[in-house]
Amino acid sequence: MTDSDEAVRTSARGWLTLQLAALGFVGLCGALKAGGSGASPAPRGVEAAAGVLVLLALGLAVLAVYLVGRTAWPPAGGPEDPVRAARRLRTGLLLTFAGVLLTAVAATSAWWPAPDAPGAGAGPGAVEITTSTGRVCGELGTGSGSLTLIVQGRAVDVPLTDVTSVTPVAGCGSA
Repeated sequence: MTDSDEAVRTSARGWLTLQLAALGFVGLCGALKAGGSGASPAPRGVEAAAGVLVLLALGLAVLAVYLVGRTAWPPAGGPEDPVRAARRLRTGLLLTFAGVLLTAVAATSAWWPAPDAPGAGAGPGAVEITTSTGRVCGELGTGSGSLTLIVQGRAVDVPLTDVTSVTPVAGCGSA
């Protein structure tokens, strides 16, 4: 065994440790995501694509670990070509990075924005306020010294002394 053979094997052993640590981290992230709350807001097609990407990443990761492991501990049976071993190590590392990248792309489906709540211009915090001069419907906002409603994208301040009733509603009708 030459010095270059031993250098390639030592490098492969170090990379194999990092590969397994990265794959363990990805697996942990997947387990934490699977234990998350409720269904994903992503459309079914996006979820299916993410699932395919994760399975593809897993296949690449298994192949990458095999290539790097075979380089680190070659089968008995004679000397191995160091150029071929180095090429196998490089290919295994590229496949590892490709697998991690595919996993990251698949994980982006978790950040899909939630669909808007039904209702014309008001979300789940919609209320109808009755005052001495009439009624107004909108989403509760934050204000100081008054009740603030967001009505069609504009903030409307209603003095608390004018409010006669506040009623939660499913949504505001068109004005």
